Amino acid sequence: MKKTLYITIILTSSIWSSCDFDDVLTEIPKDFQSPENSFSNIRDFESSLANIYLTIRTDMYANSDSWQNFDMLGVDIDYAASRVDNDTYNEYFYWNTLNADNGFVSKWWERLYDWVYQANVIIARAEGEEVQWDTEEDKNKIIAEARFLRAFAYHFLANLWGGVPLILEETSGPKFDYQRASQTQVYEQCKTDLEYAVQWMKTVDEIKGGMAPRAAAYHLLSEVLISLGDYNGAVEAASMVIDDPNFKLMTERFGRFADFSFNGYDYQGSYDSWGDVYWDLFREGNFNWQDGNSEAIWNVQFDQAMLGGGNVGQWGGNFGLERWWAPGWWGIKDIDGVSNWLKDTLSGRPVGALSATEYASQTLWEFKDDWDNDIRNSEYNIQRTYYWTNPESAFYGQPVTLENIGDPSSFYSRTAPYFKKAAGCLHYNQFQDSQSGQGHDNGRIYKDWYLMRLAETYLLRGEAHLLNGNITAAAEDINVIRNRAQASLVAPDEVNIDLILDERARELYMEEFRMSTLTRLNKLSEYLMKYNPAVIQNGYVLDEHLNKLPIPRSEIEANKEVMMEQNPGY
Repeated sequence: MKKTLYITIILTSSIWSSCDFDDVLTEIPKDFQSPENSFSNIRDFESSLANIYLTIRTDMYANSDSWQNFDMLGVDIDYAASRVDNDTYNEYFYWNTLNADNGFVSKWWERLYDWVYQANVIIARAEGEEVQWDTEEDKNKIIAEARFLRAFAYHFLANLWGGVPLILEETSGPKFDYQRASQTQVYEQCKTDLEYAVQWMKTVDEIKGGMAPRAAAYHLLSEVLISLGDYNGAVEAASMVIDDPNFKLMTERFGRFADFSFNGYDYQGSYDSWGDVYWDLFREGNFNWQDGNSEAIWNVQFDQAMLGGGNVGQWGGNFGLERWWAPGWWGIKDIDGVSNWLKDTLSGRPVGALSATEYASQTLWEFKDDWDNDIRNSEYNIQRTYYWTNPESAFYGQPVTLENIGDPSSFYSRTAPYFKKAAGCLHYNQFQDSQSGQGHDNGRIYKDWYLMRLAETYLLRGEAHLLNGNITAAAEDINVIRNRAQASLVAPDEVNIDLILDERARELYMEEFRMSTLTRLNKLSEYLMKYNPAVIQNGYVLDEHLNKLPIPRSEIEANKEVMMEQNPGY
């Protein structure tokens, strides 16, 4: 026994004395994915890029089933308000007391830095010796796409907060000494990333729907260069998209529902041809360049029939743009107590949590007396009159009015203008209305959605021309958009930054990230005072510090080794 024991001790001692303890103790997984083995070939990197796209889609549109989910799109700013009744509004930001503990600022700070983190992992791991690249070009294209997505995150951070910490390497452990770069430095980093991206990213004809093409990098570069004051460069970047033969504005009816017919919002009478080219832009199956839409640059993807495609399950997923942005006209009762009926075609089942502001629904369309000319304001694209749809109502087939609605205090929220971008033609009938018997999808829509569209590229170039003093060229770019809309053209002396913001609102309502646009231009506090109904009603006097958001208090307190300076006014 003693001899055996001695031999065991000697052998064991020999093993430990001849090995590196760290190597012995380091676990290298062989049969499951881990940080050590997850990036070995191009498929691994493509999967990681897909996850960033999924994260962007979720954060921007499908994180939760609530109207607050769309807070970057102009909610409680100048586009839409949460209306309780005719005269009362829910506040979301509480602009007069906005501070560093606000949930919006911490939510988006964390989300945007998550995008940065994911991009940094890809950029760093792509240079690893263990990665098996077929070609150097394959590696460069992966890095370019990740750098575009990193710039996409940082341009929001710079627009919303100004100077923020620049993190350009993969974070591998706790760090408590982050320092804010200046806003200019953040934009310069975006420029550097995007200049690399436009060299290597795939063109739109080489990719699948949902991926960002090279044109998306040029589009974003144009905006970033405007922010840096390089207006000639911004014009050149936008022109790389506008002059690309792959892209052009859609000017004629197209796509899956070009022959759609409808019997109108009273749901009576014969079915007639319905829609126009602007309406077609927002129909299911029409969003992607691959679907024949040459105006589409970059979209998020929703596909009910695909695993992971969104809008599946009992409640139909969380892309509830129609549910939250459209009025609940179907749930009203007339003065006799008779309930209206839900009619699903071009309606869905919205709940009316958000109402278009007077600015978005009225003021914009009065410009140049174009109310009846601008197709974006046509009955196809904005519904303003609602009808009693229950045959048992004494008012069946008649418009809903203040005089015949049972609860007049709900009239304006229940019959607010309904931007038909949100409405769907295609329904999966996951639910059935108990009164009308018609199927509906509980306000969910089964559409992709635009992140970038060529119309916005024209408006960015117009903005760059304006700021560069070339108002004639600015008017020409704006008029490309207005001409498609059959609206009156603008003269050069009419062009200013407010006109461009108005045109963005007319063209890009529910598409552009209005919060980011207004903070980028230092116009947020001004537009809140001019157009936000709660701000106006409450008589808030807001100063310019609101043009940048507060750094979340939690971030400042966690950064305990270096004092992170708060934005002025907070």
